[in-house]
Amino acid sequence: MPKWLVRLKGERFDLEDFPKLLRSPEIKVVEENGSFYLESSEFNSLTLAEEVRERGRALIKLINGVTNFNRDNFLGISEDAITRVEDDSKRHGCLFLEEAITIRTKVSAQLTVIAADGSEKVSTQPSALESLLEVAQKYNVVADALSFYRDDTWSSLYKAYEIIRDDVGGKHQIIKNGWSVDSDINRFTQTAQSRAALGDSARHASKKYTPPAKPMTLLEARALIKTILSRWVFSKTQCSIFVRTVA
Repeated sequence: MPKWLVRLKGERFDLEDFPKLLRSPEIKVVEENGSFYLESSEFNSLTLAEEVRERGRALIKLINGVTNFNRDNFLGISEDAITRVEDDSKRHGCLFLEEAITIRTKVSAQLTVIAADGSEKVSTQPSALESLLEVAQKYNVVADALSFYRDDTWSSLYKAYEIIRDDVGGKHQIIKNGWSVDSDINRFTQTAQSRAALGDSARHASKKYTPPAKPMTLLEARALIKTILSRWVFSKTQCSIFVRTVA
């Protein structure tokens, strides 16, 4: 059966771990002749390059969201070209897309486990990235929250918080679940809404939104939302997907 490949754009140092982390038939990255390609079972039913392009972009957006969540220094990858591989293994042309910005990225190294005898073995279990991708594909709210979190602005962090808050039934449920405390959430929301605290970066311009006594920094806000987001996603899986990886 012919297959589609979406070539990924980025530096080799940034892309070389993806084949170790994305290995499932649904979403995987392979290296061929020094280039890295995204494969997906979702491409199998598509016949037009434009369809593959649109679906590839959606998958890359998911990959960017979950990888950024796992690594603070992740900035993003993009698509570079589309190739159709026929049954005879020949590649009949390559559709190059518009120039994309090259952004430096870094992904986690492959997961290893320590056996009882002290030896290290490469795990055959889904990587943290694959597990998180699975959750994001299953729940649109998770994909949206991760996407907003990745934008890393006061407005986008607040949107990620709103998604979680609405999904669980309100701020009181976040607190009841033990994901955060009332004082931290109030300090975050009051800072995010106050122009007196953030200037034009605030969600509102009205003077009625007063800042807290000690406005929160963006770094603190990011850490707070990441903690709430982690615990929320964990609640949807009932298993720990944030495993520690080693180089």
